[in-house]
Amino acid sequence: MTERTRFAPSPTGHLHIGGARTALFSWLFAKSKGGQFLLRFEDTDIERSKDEFKDSILKSLEWLNLNPDEEPVHQSRNLERHKSLALSLFEKGEAYYCDCSIEELEELRATQIKNKQKPMYDGRSREKNLEYEGKNVLRYKMPDASTSFEDLILGDITVDNRELDDFIILRADGTPTYNFCAAVDDLDMKISTVIRGDDHLTNTIKQLNIIKSLEGNLPNYAHLPMVLSESGKRLSKRDGALDIMDYKSEGYLSGALLNYIVRLGWAKDEVEKFTMNELLDFFDLSDVNSSPSKFSLQLLDWYNNEYLKEMDSSTLLKLLSEIGTNINENFKNIHSIIDVLKVGAKSLKEIEENFDMFVKRPSIDKSDSLASEENKKIIKDFFDNYDFSKDENLESISLRLKDYINNNDLKFPQLGKPLRYALTGRTNAPGIGELIYLLGNEESKQRIKEYLK
Repeated sequence: MTERTRFAPSPTGHLHIGGARTALFSWLFAKSKGGQFLLRFEDTDIERSKDEFKDSILKSLEWLNLNPDEEPVHQSRNLERHKSLALSLFEKGEAYYCDCSIEELEELRATQIKNKQKPMYDGRSREKNLEYEGKNVLRYKMPDASTSFEDLILGDITVDNRELDDFIILRADGTPTYNFCAAVDDLDMKISTVIRGDDHLTNTIKQLNIIKSLEGNLPNYAHLPMVLSESGKRLSKRDGALDIMDYKSEGYLSGALLNYIVRLGWAKDEVEKFTMNELLDFFDLSDVNSSPSKFSLQLLDWYNNEYLKEMDSSTLLKLLSEIGTNINENFKNIHSIIDVLKVGAKSLKEIEENFDMFVKRPSIDKSDSLASEENKKIIKDFFDNYDFSKDENLESISLRLKDYINNNDLKFPQLGKPLRYALTGRTNAPGIGELIYLLGNEESKQRIKEYLK
């Protein structure tokens, strides 16, 4: 049987790290077995589901190169089929109508909480044999036995069905609910493996029983542990729960982000970086850790820097243009400048920000210790004795700087720190040899003059 997985987001918000990981693992699992990866929008929440979020999710998956193999399924377009199958369960005696009022259910809940019981519906309408009267809901009759399945990540799972109530599958207005719709859609889409977060474990038990009642083929299930913040709490925006497209606009590369995401709970030996072909060869759900993983922006920055360093300047220029930077592609030495900046950059944005040091002359803070009289004397001596008239390559400039430092009995930081500040107005910048080479002799001299003023 062809392996078919699906990613089924609710279009009530943008795609975030946790959802992207679920999509990636679903894509990898299907593709590693020569199968198909599908997308389903679970958009039955009419008020909160928005087309703008569907578009955003599609753009995020496209940027990550996790494109579905078929047109996306929209759950809201299948409601008549959902309703028809729900009513078929009523005809079979596996669902029943409930006429409990909201007030009655609230009173039941309050009593259970008072008695330190788990708040849940107690099945009081199970044996009433009610018909639909325009305002009652249809509940699924959970089997009395327990439910067991083999989770591809968590192992054997067994849940006593008494822990779950007879949940609603049709609301009073006749519209089907999420768990019933999801079960039917997995059946109709011929999904062979459902990969989802472990916060859906209770939903899986409900959907699994629905599929059994509909006499369908059960998919396999794999539940991914959650991605937490570094402090062990749920991810917030401050911790990294951004819209995936925000990572693009901040200058992260899709390959770096994918490589980082796949390592959130999965590993292969001691390898840190993978190509997509390698992932397709190596990926196996049995290697996914059953414990939660923690998001680290510092580690993501490391991955992004590794990918930036491997890219040529022409590709980086194109990517910088795509995220709306204002770098002049005709600027002198632009390719050499980018090749220098990418080595220490965490993102494309950082390359853009640091590019400014070559475009704009620095503003020198006279109160800065690097502009002290002692440092100015060192730079003045350098300015008077270093020959800027020679048109040299980077290697010869570096050698001559080294000779100057040795001949004047200086330690490298004594010249390097104030000279870097004089040339850029920054303490964190490329080496002074690279700066002189990329700025050129005349521009370097002019900046030093302005520093000495």
